Amino acid sequence: MNGRTRIAVDATRCQAYGLCVAVHPDVFDVPAGSPIAVVLRDVVDADDVADVEQAVRVCPAQALSLQSAGDR
Repeated sequence: MNGRTRIAVDATRCQAYGLCVAVHPDVFDVPAGSPIAVVLRDVVDADDVADVEQAVRVCPAQALSLQSAGDR
């Protein structure tokens, strides 16, 4: 990754378990009444990548993905 990473939530997979929020509440949220998690900052800096990668790993629905911010 180039130091900036883009995060995506697959709305067809997300079940709003909230484990991503527990790992990194500054990046993820599950608003009251929302059926899915939302990304508060879709691009994160290198300092946050390890925590965001952990959130991707712990997601039971495998609804989170990462890519280089320069990728399309």
